[in-house]
Amino acid sequence: MLLAPLCEGALILVAALAARETHQPLLFASLGPTAFELIEAPKRQSARAWNVIAGHTIGVLSGFAALGITHAWAAPVVGGGAPVLARVWAAVLAVVLTVFGTLLLQATQPAAISTSLLVSLGTMQRGRDVLFILGSVVLMTVAARPLRRLRVAEGAEDEQSGPAQ
Repeated sequence: MLLAPLCEGALILVAALAARETHQPLLFASLGPTAFELIEAPKRQSARAWNVIAGHTIGVLSGFAALGITHAWAAPVVGGGAPVLARVWAAVLAVVLTVFGTLLLQATQPAAISTSLLVSLGTMQRGRDVLFILGSVVLMTVAARPLRRLRVAEGAEDEQSGPAQ
C-alpha cells in the first residue's frame, strides 16, 4: 500500500527535477499514467520498455500527423474552453492513428493516447517538444527499472492473476 505510491511519486519527481534543472517542459500529463503503468502493473506487456517508449513515440508521431492532415497547426490551443473543429478532428485522428500504430507494432501503451492528445490539442506541438516528450519518457522508463523489479519481487499485479494477495 505504501511502496506503490512512493515509487510512482519518485518517477514523477525524477521528471520534475529534470524539468527544473533544464528549464524545459519535461513534466506533462501523460507521465502520470505512464508512472502508474510501470509501477502498478510491472508484469503487463504495456509496462515493458518497448511498449512505453515505442507507444509514446507513436503517440507523438500520430499527433503531428493529425495536425498536418487536418491543418490544425494554427488553430487555438485547447485549454479549457470549447475546441475549434480543426482541433476536434486532429484529436480524433491522433487517437485513431495511435491505437492503430501501437496495435500494429505490438507496442500498446494506454498513456500514449494522452501523449497524442497533448500534441494534437496544441499543448506540445512544436518540433522541439518531440525531444522533451521522448526524453522524459525514456528517463522515466530507465528510472523505473529498479522500482519495477522491487514491485515484481513484492508480488505486484500480474496480467493473468490480478492484484497480489
